[in-house]
Amino acid sequence: MKNGKDIWMQASGSVTQRIKQDDVGQVIHIDKIDGSNGVLLDPKTGSFTVESDGDYLVVAAPQVGRENPGDNANFRCWLRVNGENVPDSNVLLNLFHVDLKDVIVSQGLVHLNAGDVIQVLMATNNAAAGVGVEAIQPTPDEPLVPSIIFSIEAYG
Repeated sequence: MKNGKDIWMQASGSVTQRIKQDDVGQVIHIDKIDGSNGVLLDPKTGSFTVESDGDYLVVAAPQVGRENPGDNANFRCWLRVNGENVPDSNVLLNLFHVDLKDVIVSQGLVHLNAGDVIQVLMATNNAAAGVGVEAIQPTPDEPLVPSIIFSIEAYG
């Protein structure tokens, strides 16, 4: 195995994505690698693959918002490994107002084997509210606020 300090990735999402259906997990597509060693990203599926066995810190920080007024809506975000939800990785934000924007963080320490595939999922109880992750360009002179920042690093 490589030294844990050598295995890492930071990636981000450059597009806004809205949740399409109530209470159904939807993969957040992360399409930009900011830096990486020992972790692969498939930008078509938003899936990450680790190349080495080890213990990893995984952090997903989506920029959350809604576009339509109406009833309260919640946004949920969690991690999935090899098609199985990671226990206790779900986080929830209540979007009670159309102008509310926030970043929430799902993080965890997990043991992964070479070839394991990680995804970040989102869901809502009110898709009609236009809930989702938002990429925001504040001004032409500032960097993009990514729809999500994803980080993974081997430790130990």
